[in-house]
Amino acid sequence: MEHTEIYDYFLSRVQADLSKYGYSRSGKGTLFYRYSADKKVACAIEMQKSAFNYPGSTSFTFNLLCVGIFELSGYSNGRLTVPAIRACLQNAFISKRIGSLCRGRDYWWKITDEILNMYRLEEYYDRFIQIDIKKSAEYLDELAMKKGHIYR
Repeated sequence: MEHTEIYDYFLSRVQADLSKYGYSRSGKGTLFYRYSADKKVACAIEMQKSAFNYPGSTSFTFNLLCVGIFELSGYSNGRLTVPAIRACLQNAFISKRIGSLCRGRDYWWKITDEILNMYRLEEYYDRFIQIDIKKSAEYLDELAMKKGHIYR
């Protein structure tokens, strides 16, 4: 199986897991997002491929975001839209990497032949990626509730 196919497999598993938390996928992209009921807070998880991948090795991480309308100045006229969410993900002051939340440091998962020889795909995903996805979704839910109270 090619590394790009494995990455696509992980992407589909992430989508299935995040849909349980109410996240939608932005088209065929790697951005998953969810709005609060009043659309004043949005949460997003973006699966980011490394710019330094090469044949035989692919790495990726996840960027996390919980943003309220009050944080959008300069992004999208005070409306939570997918382009505004994407722009906010580039702002290191309001976005966060999954590794800093779940592992105490920036973290990139690797798809290499060595890893594929050590683990089955399902086992690798279940033991490592799925656990961090769950923690991240729960963290963003908690943060969204706190931000939601600001508007009440």
